[in-house]
This record gives sequence, C-alpha cells and structure tokens, in this order.
Amino acid sequence: MPWETWQDGAPTRRRGAGAPCADVARTRRERGPQADACAAQEVEEAGEEADEVDEGESEGEEELESEEVEDGDGESEEEELEGEELEDEEDESESDSDESVVSGEGGEAEGEGAEAETESDTDDEAPINTIGNVPLHWYDGYGHVGYDLDGQKIMRGARVDELDALIKRFDDPNAARTIHDALHGVDVVLKDEDIALIRRLQKRQYPHAELDAYQPMPSVPFEDGIHPLSNAPPRKGAFIPSKSEAKQVMKLVMAMRSEQYQKSVANRAREDAKLRPDYQYLIWDDAAEPSKHHKRLPPPRVPLPGNAESYNPPEEYLFTEAEAAAWAKMDPADRPLNFEPRKYPSLRRVPLYEPLIKERFERCLDLYLCPRAPSNKLDVAPESLIPQLPSPSELRPFPERLSVRFVGHEARVHSISVDPKGCWLLSASADCTVRLWEVSSSRCERVWRLGAECRCVAWNPLAQTPVAAVAAGQKMLLLAPLAPHGDAAAAAEALLAEGVADGGAGSGASGEGEGGSGVAWARPEPSLRAAGVAWEVSHVKSASSVCWHHKGDYLASVAPEGASRAVLLHQLSRRHSGSPFAKSKGRVEGVAFHPSKPILFVATQRHVRVYNLLKQELAKKLNPAAQWISSIAVHPSGDHVLVGAYDKRVCWFDLDLSTSPYRTLRSHKLAVRSVAFHPRLPLFASAADDGTLHIYHGRVYADLLTNALIVPLKILRGHKVTDHLGVMGIAFHPTQPWIFSAGADGEIHLSTG
Repeated sequence: MPWETWQDGAPTRRRGAGAPCADVARTRRERGPQADACAAQEVEEAGEEADEVDEGESEGEEELESEEVEDGDGESEEEELEGEELEDEEDESESDSDESVVSGEGGEAEGEGAEAETESDTDDEAPINTIGNVPLHWYDGYGHVGYDLDGQKIMRGARVDELDALIKRFDDPNAARTIHDALHGVDVVLKDEDIALIRRLQKRQYPHAELDAYQPMPSVPFEDGIHPLSNAPPRKGAFIPSKSEAKQVMKLVMAMRSEQYQKSVANRAREDAKLRPDYQYLIWDDAAEPSKHHKRLPPPRVPLPGNAESYNPPEEYLFTEAEAAAWAKMDPADRPLNFEPRKYPSLRRVPLYEPLIKERFERCLDLYLCPRAPSNKLDVAPESLIPQLPSPSELRPFPERLSVRFVGHEARVHSISVDPKGCWLLSASADCTVRLWEVSSSRCERVWRLGAECRCVAWNPLAQTPVAAVAAGQKMLLLAPLAPHGDAAAAAEALLAEGVADGGAGSGASGEGEGGSGVAWARPEPSLRAAGVAWEVSHVKSASSVCWHHKGDYLASVAPEGASRAVLLHQLSRRHSGSPFAKSKGRVEGVAFHPSKPILFVATQRHVRVYNLLKQELAKKLNPAAQWISSIAVHPSGDHVLVGAYDKRVCWFDLDLSTSPYRTLRSHKLAVRSVAFHPRLPLFASAADDGTLHIYHGRVYADLLTNALIVPLKILRGHKVTDHLGVMGIAFHPTQPWIFSAGADGEIHLSTG
C-alpha cells in the first residue's frame, strides 16, 4: 500500500500511477524534466483505466443497487463513521499542536516543502484518493471501488445520464479537453501544458519540450591511447565457423537442389511473367522487332544553303538572259531553284525574301498533313544482290549473232513459222502476202497474195502433213505450201481434197458445233485456189492468231472482237468447226494447246484460263498481274507457261506451284510482243518494241522439289524501230539453237550460235 502523509489533519496519497492528469502535470513540474518519461507512462495507464471504467459503468450502477439492498449493516456503519468524525474534530486542536512541534524540529527546509505542498493542493483542489494504488478492475463485479482506512466500503459514484452528458457536452466549452478520472470518480479539465505533453508523447517525442537530446559529449582524456582498454585474448567462437549454421546452410542447399523446389521456382517465374507488363521495346536502343506503340518521327531536315543562295555567288551560278527567260516560263513545281540567283555588293543590300512566309507555311502543312514513315538504311554490298548464276559460256549453245537476213516484204511482218524439219520458213506480212523462204539460202520460193492483211501463219507440226493455216482479214485459210514438191505435197493435197476425209462433206459443207455456231468451210476464189489455197473458214471479226494441236488434226483460231465466237476450234480431217464457249470470257488475245494433254490455254486481257477439254470445265486460272497480255507460249513438258504483256514484263508460270508467276522478268524497255520456247533445248526468248530479242536459259528439272533455273544469256539487236514498233514475232528452229525474228521494218533475221 502506498505511503501517505498527513496534511491539514487528513491523509494524502503520494502522487503515483493512479493520479489524474492534472496531478501528473504538477508532479512533472515538481520533479523536473528527468521524470517526463515516467509521467508519460502514467498518463497512458490513466487513459486505459478510464476506458475500462466507462465500459463497466452501466453494469456497476445496477450492481450497486443490489449490493445496497444486500448489505443490511450499511446504516450502522455510516453512524459509526459519523461518530469517529466527531472524535477527530475534538482531537483537532491536539493535532495542530503536534504539527507545530514536528515542523519546528524538522528545520526550515521541511517547513518550506510543507507550505509549498499545501499551497499546490489548495490551488488545484484535487480530490483525495483514499483507496491507494489498487487496480480498479478488481472491483468490476461489485458496487464499491475499494475500502478506506477504517475498512469501510467506498461506494461507486453514480454517472451522469448519457442524454444529460450529451447536452452538457454541447453547453460546456471545455468538453473537448475534459476526461474522467476513474480512480477518484471526478472529471478533470486538461490544461494546455497537459495537452501539449500528450501530443508529444503520441508523436514519440521527449515529454519535456526543453530537453536537448543531443547534448555534446564531454571528451575524456586517455593518456595511454596506444594500448587497448582490455588485454583479454579474442574469443575463439568469433573466428571459428559455427557448426549449427553450417548445418542450416547445408539443409537450405539440399532443399534448393531438390526437384520440387525447382518446379516451384519455375511456376513462380511463370506467374511473375504473367503479372509483369510486356515491355517489348527498348527506350534508348533500336528495337529488334517493330513496336506497337506510336513512335514520333522527326521532321526531315531543311537542306543547307549552297553557293546559289549566297549574296555574292560565283559567275557560273548566275542566269543568263536565255536561262532567266526559260526559268520564268517553267512551272513553279518543275523549277530546279525556287529563286533566281543574284549578286549584291554587300550583305546589307540583300532585300527581304518575299516567299519566306509562304514557304514556311507550306512546310508546316506538309509536316502536318503528309504522313511520314521510317526507312531503314541497309548497308548492303551491290555485289551481294546479284544472284549466283552460271556463266553464259557454260550454257552454250544459244543464238549469239545475226547470220541471215530475209528481205522481200514491203510492210511489217506480223508472224513467222518454221516447218517441222527446219528447211522452210513461212512469213505473214501487212502487205497482204504470205511468203515461203528457204532457210539455207534465204531465197523466197513462193508468194501468196491473199487480198487482206495477214496477221498470223502457222505450220502443221506433223512433217507428214505439210499444211499451213493463215489468218487473213476475217478468214482463216488452209494451203499446201509444198504442193508441187514430192509425196508430202501429194498427201497434203489428198487431205485437203473434197470428200476424202472420213465422213467428210462436199464443197460448201458446213460443220455446226455443239453450240450451234454455224461456221462454214468453203472453197476459195479460183485465183486463190489456183495459188494453192484449198479451204477458207469465215469469222465474225478479223482473226489475229492461229494455233495447231500437237497431233496435227485440230487447230484453233482467235478473233479478239468476236465475243462468244472469239475462239473457234477446227478439225481438219472432218472439216468441222465450232465455238467451245457459249458466253464471252473477255477479249481473247491468244490460245495454246497443251503438248500432251487435252488442255486448252486461253489468254484474255488480264488472265490465263486453263480448260480441260475432256471434262469441259475450267481447271485453273492464272493471274500474271499484267495490264494487257500480248502473247502466250507453253513449255514442251506442259508444266510451265510463258506469258508476255504490253506493260514490259514476261511472266513464267509453274502450273504445279501456284497460280501466281514463279518469276517475272522486266528487262524490256517497251511492250513485249512475242514469247517462245525452244522445242528441244532449254531456251526461251522474248521480243519487244524496243527492237531487241532477249535470249534466256530456262532449265526445267524432273524433280518437283527443284525450281526451274532461269539465266539471261544474250540480247540480240538488228531490227529498226518503225512507227514505234520493233520485233513483231519470233520462232525457234525445231532442231538447231537458231531463232527467227520478224520486225516492223519488213525484214526477217536469223540469229545462230
């Protein structure tokens, strides 16, 4: 039980942990700043006890009433207390005299301390604690809160009703700083110093505001500084590895090496990768892959001024009168300079550049409206871009030089054809004639004047049947060029004779196809018949090309403007003709037969359609991506097609690979007029309006996994460009590496190896 002092005839408890905050503050002032920490702890304990008393207040009032009823001796105890108080009053005079004697013996210091303590108690008027330093939670279940010096119960004080407390809180200006002292049962109003102390304690600061926590440390002189403070040897455990720690480390290492730990690390890495943002670009370096975010592109730099922009340019930069007049007549967009260079004596004489604001404004519009795209500059050696191809000297033989000229036509030669043996050459010209040439001597053997412009001539591929077809005007004519010569001519005459074919009709017979085209075979005029023309087949429009089947009994003719009857198929043995298409497929430019299968290639203006004649259906559609197709040729194997176009390109198609071109050649400067494959050698050629022939090596492999090899070999020149037309047609020799070319200048050239 805490010690007590007697003052004014009543016991007073020493200020301790259970005192209210006001007493704590007064005690702090009396003890000085060294007890601030203890005071702070006392304030916290007082606050906790106040909270506990508030929670059990309502229950305590009910228990108090019940205990008053149970304690029947309460009134007698109060009467006894009153009697004791009367006895204390009678002895008051004696106690006063005793106190004066004690104060006299204690000296002046004790008297002054008593007076100071009496004055402070009188000023504060703090309540008196009569139960001592006893925890109040001991009496939570009772109606009293402790016992006095005589052993009597101290009853629990009644609390104010909640509604009255709320009204008082609004009326009392000091309600915010009023706390309840559960130990003494009174409400205490905190002072400003107490509130400042509590706030410093909440901020974990020193309780006393004037305390200097960083006082300078006094320096203590140590004379024997070279020796340590202790001569004890170092502890052995400080430098010997710990065995327990080694065991723990080894245990962790074995756990990290386990398969389960590795799997957990991998799973954790995958989870982290999912949660981590996917930054696929570097801020300061060039990204390896194109980034998805928008990247600002700097504007192009303005070119630096040159000598022409100088106020004193060299003489060669100044315009003459003729150059100035030509510069003024030019369109502003075509002028090499947007100003006229002038010479001034000094820089201060240079006038204001008038178009400056306009040019700056146009540049701003360009930067704002015109899109910009980054262009990566590649440091590539030009030699590495050239494909590694074999040398042309290793690919001989091929046509290399002009050997023979065939001269005789008076107008441009549209088409040429070589007989299967390579001894004779037929040519069709715009001068309405077809000429027969001997290849070995370049001598013109025979001339047919057909009365219309001859656009195409084609020799029968069978050597046993020397028959030729000519497209002249709106007719296709069949003639026997070698009629006066040998047994072959007799066979051709017998084939063309009336009534010799199986089931053949007589003169004027008409062969109507399945589509009901009504194309008639007729005998020509007596003059043409005397010249060797056996039959003629009329077209709706002008015919432009003729093509033979490899068996020699069928041929096809093309009239580009004939609509649904633009393509006609003819059978020589039965003298039968018909149109294979019921509707127009567009403007047809040429046709070609497959060398071994019943397939017909039809070249329209934009596409090449492949038809299966046996199934009578469209098998494939090739897209050369050309604006206007001019010619078509089929490789002897039948798996490759060559297409020439007026937009200066030659397209090689691999039918087993794709419907798009396998290779596109753009070596010609003008429109391509004709293309051709060699029947036996790996050669093909193209002719154009620039007057040149381009010879290529085109090897096709039997292995389907190996692509065709295309190597440019030679460019042949010799034809003159006439009326913007160059080489009109080409044809290879059937056995030799020779090529015949027909030009718009009316000449036929033979180039050999």
